[in-house]
Amino acid sequence: MVLPPRKDSLKWGTYPEDVLPLWVADMDFPVAEPIQRAIRERAEGFLGYPPRDGDPELKALILEQTGLEGEVAFMPGVVVGLYGAVAAFTAPGQGVLTQVPVYPPFLAAIRQQRRTVLANPLRETEEGYRLDLEGLERLAYASRLLLFCHPQNPTGRVYSEEELSALAAIARKHDLIVVSDELHAPLTYEKPHVPLARFLPERTLTLLGPGKAYNLAGLPIGAVVGPRPLVEAFKRHLPHTFPNVLAMAAWKAALLEAGPWLRETLARLRANRDRVAAWAKEVGLGHFAPEGTYLAWFKTPIPQAASFFLKEARVALNPGENFGEGYDRYVRLNFATYPEVLEEALKRLAEALKKV
Repeated sequence: MVLPPRKDSLKWGTYPEDVLPLWVADMDFPVAEPIQRAIRERAEGFLGYPPRDGDPELKALILEQTGLEGEVAFMPGVVVGLYGAVAAFTAPGQGVLTQVPVYPPFLAAIRQQRRTVLANPLRETEEGYRLDLEGLERLAYASRLLLFCHPQNPTGRVYSEEELSALAAIARKHDLIVVSDELHAPLTYEKPHVPLARFLPERTLTLLGPGKAYNLAGLPIGAVVGPRPLVEAFKRHLPHTFPNVLAMAAWKAALLEAGPWLRETLARLRANRDRVAAWAKEVGLGHFAPEGTYLAWFKTPIPQAASFFLKEARVALNPGENFGEGYDRYVRLNFATYPEVLEEALKRLAEALKKV
């Protein structure tokens, strides 16, 4: 079985060596060669301060490849942007809307800044997860800000144009500012990603970065794109730092030259996704194959399910309770690994389920 090196790896170094880690969201695959080359070339050159606003060519590439319009500002990462958005557009004690289950920093950014989580759970239908638009409408009056995740983490849902249009209408009606985390946008399968800002350009800030699609989590960088007044208000609540020159070089190379690597990687991820979906059906776990991301979300019959699987299967998964209240029987699995690792993990999980 091929195992990635553990040195300096949060994913592979957190647990004992007999544990297979399918938790934190980075990939086990090597970075694209053009990105490696761009980092080396930049490191051999000038490593002084960049322009305070970052690389203008990279900004133009981001707008060109995403189809977004507006101002672009760099930041140290998308999670920083979640905190900045809550600080910029709400005050302590106010409510912030989000869909649950959701990536834990969404909830942390709200709670740690003494705001109130206004949770609007996704609806679990026979076809998969869907936005509860009626629930959103009921909660919208109590907030100024909606934190949105698209493609959705942890469910892997890629929202339809109809859902996005309806959400935009609600946001416009209730004067909501929407901050849309679209970090996983390049990682979609059969259904293409459509930015929320296409339907709500005047009230949407889109958060982007290369970390997930190009496996660059250790070179953190992100960007916010949106109307200049909103971006300027947002920037006042970001750390006053210069963009990382190596991260900008890597992102530019990704957009210019790493397309073939990304297509090949998506094919590997799709095969893993389909294997996981087939396995979930075999063992009887509640699961909808993700339309995007490399994350699988399962409903189990087990309370504190992640702790159970760590103990009984020696497989590390993300605990569902971290993604919102009432999800302790759920787990998130990262399938961006080698088939040998995935097969061994699924075998161990299946054996553990027999003990239930």
